[in-house]
Amino acid sequence: MCLLPDGFARKEKCILGIVWQKPLKKWPESTMSKKPTVLVITYYFPPSGGAGVQRVLKTVKYLPELGWKPIVLTVTETADFPARDPSLLSEIPPEVEVHRTPIFEPYQWYRKWTGRAPNTPIDIVTNTDQKGRSFSENISQWIRATFFIPDARRLWQWPAVKKGMEILRSRPVDVLFSTAPPYTCHLIARSLKQKTKLPWVADFRDSWVGWLSTPKRWFLPHWVDFRLEKSVLHQADRLISVSQGVQLDLLSRHPEVPISKWTIIPNGFDEEDFQGLQPKTSSQFILTYAGSLYGKRNPMALVQAVESLLAIYPEWSSFFRLRFIGRIDPQYLEALTRLGSIFEYIPYVPHRTCLEYLCESTGLILIIDQASANASILTGKIYEYLAVQKPILALAPEGEASRLIRALGAGTVVSPKDSSQIQSLLREWVEKWKKGKALPSVSKEKISQFDRKNLTQHMVHIFNALLKEKIHGKAN
Repeated sequence: MCLLPDGFARKEKCILGIVWQKPLKKWPESTMSKKPTVLVITYYFPPSGGAGVQRVLKTVKYLPELGWKPIVLTVTETADFPARDPSLLSEIPPEVEVHRTPIFEPYQWYRKWTGRAPNTPIDIVTNTDQKGRSFSENISQWIRATFFIPDARRLWQWPAVKKGMEILRSRPVDVLFSTAPPYTCHLIARSLKQKTKLPWVADFRDSWVGWLSTPKRWFLPHWVDFRLEKSVLHQADRLISVSQGVQLDLLSRHPEVPISKWTIIPNGFDEEDFQGLQPKTSSQFILTYAGSLYGKRNPMALVQAVESLLAIYPEWSSFFRLRFIGRIDPQYLEALTRLGSIFEYIPYVPHRTCLEYLCESTGLILIIDQASANASILTGKIYEYLAVQKPILALAPEGEASRLIRALGAGTVVSPKDSSQIQSLLREWVEKWKKGKALPSVSKEKISQFDRKNLTQHMVHIFNALLKEKIHGKAN
């Protein structure tokens, strides 16, 4: 699955300023009599929860079935993950080796300095909208942007490279695979490639420099970040992105990177996660949002629309429910709580439990804020929404997410800041629901292409191609 964007001038170009590291003289040879092996470098891995872990977990889950042996290099189970879901540990195949290394993260210091509670999810702490930041939060953001490049997991690179070399010296590995963010994972893989000359695949779940989740940097740290991004794009043998928008954003800064390196493999859903779950009907009209809310991703237009509807139709309070599951910035939680009994807040729950809530909903809410950069967002959550086959109310700008939902007929797209349009759509949906009429939904046939096992097969094609190139190179 490869989308080739047009209109980019490209030329091969060498990279200056990259520190060369002495390669290994010898390392264990791969043999074709056994499964080829890939070293997977990831920060997010169970017991980490949330959206960031699903892509790599499902890849590791299905690689053995598809002929590859994954070895995972990750952080200790006590790392400062934004969310924790120990139930996901059961999805790791028993034959998969998982190597965990210590990591220093500055977030507890960050919480103390900014006056946040010790258990505040770190994505909420670091993504507060700039207008709402205190002086201490602004200072902390400046420190983070200036000294932690490319991200706050930067200090994990050294223990991870050390452990990675121990692994590579002790057993045959054929391919390196890193997934980001955090982008430190790519720097770890880059170091291991420089030392071993093994082929390397870099997976981008988000873009990098200047992306939504990265802090704003002044000139010098921005330049350093740019150089790191450039070195990764040039030194990786293959590049994967979750969407065309991510790919185009990276190419806009580095048009010289050959398009032949790129493959687009979107996020998806795991059919096995839905075994035993059936769409349910309820006597209540339940709209569910699953995920985090912070920064500019906010529900205020939705809140205003619901408040207006309740004022016009007070009887709605007997059947209309707005359910939010996940981590919510306190300012948004306060606004939602004002809706009274129709609002239900469920803090982060295990993945399976979240899917159960989605299945019993009448409709699902997707929120992407109105900003130019957001047009490229195509979150993993969308695909699990699709798998539930419930209508999606997408509060989203024109972009990849809105195009996908419209193309599949999976729901309705509304401007995220247009409360009157949201109000009209909710009124229309409720009237149809009362009359027993069908709301928009997607068929299984249309979404089978997004099954995680099928998507992992695309990664296997890339790994196999690199393995053939490696063997052919040795033969010559």
